[in-house]
Amino acid sequence: MSTTVRQIIKDAGGAEVIATAIVSLGGDISKDAVYKWSKTGIPDRHWPVIIGMTEYGPVELYGANCLARGVPLVLPLHSIEAA
Repeated sequence: MSTTVRQIIKDAGGAEVIATAIVSLGGDISKDAVYKWSKTGIPDRHWPVIIGMTEYGPVELYGANCLARGVPLVLPLHSIEAA
């Protein structure tokens, strides 16, 4: 089963904790905006904060965003150059 944005928010401590962390780093966001990520995906500019708060990496965040946005998961192929 793929990781969802909702699960990532939960594992990071919840929307309020995430919003507080982003604001403490100079960002401007509300907990309500974080809740909307479940439908819109986690904005790329907030990935470093989420990665720092969880054990998820860019691949999991990308996959969760694709799932939230209803788009197919397409990962780059690094082996194309070797062919």
